[in-house]
Amino acid sequence: MWTGLVIILASVVVTAIALLLFGRSRAHDQADDRDADSRGFLGAVISGLFIVALAFYMVIVWEEGGAAEDNAAREAAAVADVYWQTAVVPQPQRDHIRSLLTEYPKLVVDQEWPKLAAGEPDDKTTETLNSLHTEILSLPTSPDQVKSARERSLERMREITDLRRDRLDSAGGLDNTGRIMLIGTIAGAVAMIVFPMLIGFTARKRHILQMSLTSAVLAFVCVLCVGMTQPFDGWFRVQPEAFTSLTEELAGIPVEESR
Repeated sequence: MWTGLVIILASVVVTAIALLLFGRSRAHDQADDRDADSRGFLGAVISGLFIVALAFYMVIVWEEGGAAEDNAAREAAAVADVYWQTAVVPQPQRDHIRSLLTEYPKLVVDQEWPKLAAGEPDDKTTETLNSLHTEILSLPTSPDQVKSARERSLERMREITDLRRDRLDSAGGLDNTGRIMLIGTIAGAVAMIVFPMLIGFTARKRHILQMSLTSAVLAFVCVLCVGMTQPFDGWFRVQPEAFTSLTEELAGIPVEESR
């Protein structure tokens, strides 16, 4: 947060100083009015390109964040389904599998989720998931109830593995299209400040104030965009609410219903 504020303030200060040092006189500006239409057209083009790049970027990060949240909810639901499927599994395998299923969401919340901000998986969570696979694969194929529960649980385990892989992929940040749109957004914001300086901008107080405010807004937008490159980090990061709720759900299942 403090880094973003420093960047915004720095952009305002640099813009104001540059206008004071290199701003044209009012007489020079009036003598050059015949080029105002072409300058205005080029400025509108730059603004339009910035808005287009920003719009595409926001759509990309919005969809990434929504997909990450939906995948987390589906992963938690799949874990809960496996838990209920093991009701017909004989002892002691049932208790062991259920203890692993109870441990998995806790590990995701406490250990893996904080590491997602750096794009890293948690080894203990991976080991628990692998142990679940092994235990379910070792279940007997008879009677029919156990066989059906085993097959259903294996399907859900494949779903859990795929969704976790998607979660880890999302933690890696933007894809190439997202990076291009982010670069375009930042480049457009810089161009909207630099362009008036290149073509000549008067150093009158109201112009300096206008450009300084514009620079602050554009810097804020760029800082916000950079802070949204990863769905598990930044101001709008996805929270592990689905797994927290799952832990509470599993803990609230009555013992007589779990047999």
